[in-house]
Amino acid sequence: MVIEAHTVAICNDANVDGEQLPLLEALQTFAKSRATKLLIRRGKESNVECALRVPFLREGNVRPDELGRAIRKVWRAAIDAAEPGNKFVIEFRARSDSQLVVQAERSG
Repeated sequence: MVIEAHTVAICNDANVDGEQLPLLEALQTFAKSRATKLLIRRGKESNVECALRVPFLREGNVRPDELGRAIRKVWRAAIDAAEPGNKFVIEFRARSDSQLVVQAERSG
């Protein structure tokens, strides 16, 4: 069951405004942010575990700010919907329309 989902544009065009990075580099930027660290702490305090499932994208970049906002929104929604001891997965799915779906689902 999907708890929450957001989409992020996959940019294959140099004319798109803003910084563009390959997905793994954008995830590194996300991991370094203060807001992400606070969210991780909130999950630990709530006794809620999270895992990321990331696809291998050969082409295309994402805007790290847009990706970070999307991940934090679905992560926050998952923590809010969870009870202590719950686990969830944030999954990334590339769609054929140059969109990356970021969604949170309950895990076993």
